[in-house]
Amino acid sequence: MRRAVRLESPRDTRGFTVVELIAVLVLMGILAATAMSRMVGSNAYATARISQQLIALGRLGQQTALARQDATVSLDVDQNAGDWRFRVQVDDGSSSVTAHEERAKLGNTVLTVSNGALTVPLGPAASLHLAFDGVGGLVAGNVAAASLNTNAGVGLTATGDSTSSVCIGSTGHAYRGNCS
Repeated sequence: MRRAVRLESPRDTRGFTVVELIAVLVLMGILAATAMSRMVGSNAYATARISQQLIALGRLGQQTALARQDATVSLDVDQNAGDWRFRVQVDDGSSSVTAHEERAKLGNTVLTVSNGALTVPLGPAASLHLAFDGVGGLVAGNVAAASLNTNAGVGLTATGDSTSSVCIGSTGHAYRGNCS
């Protein structure tokens, strides 16, 4: 009587092939990307984006003031058509021009200005105006109808899904964090 002997090939005992492993990793990557886009909303990074824009435009305002000592340079922050609007304005006495303007979607983000004991949320009726001198320092500022003490620096806090703070110091330098 003959017994059937089954011979196993060495290929059957080695595990998964490289192609199978790569296919599984690709599928897991696609599933992870899809799941993350559903879990993280579009507003998750809004406050960080607004803070970065404030820092960039604060520094641009300071640099423009250094370059244009014959003009008044200002940074204006307001709401316009459902967006936050950030503008660097240059006024040479005869005309006022917008040197740079950026917008950020309003979403659920709230901007609050703090200066000493004063705290004012920005909105359609309350905008921020900061003026730089010829050496790039803050010389004047107001929010809504209130004057700001620029010697203490001006703090801006973006609040939404997260919170991010920016300080524009009395020297005109803009940085992430609270004014101290």
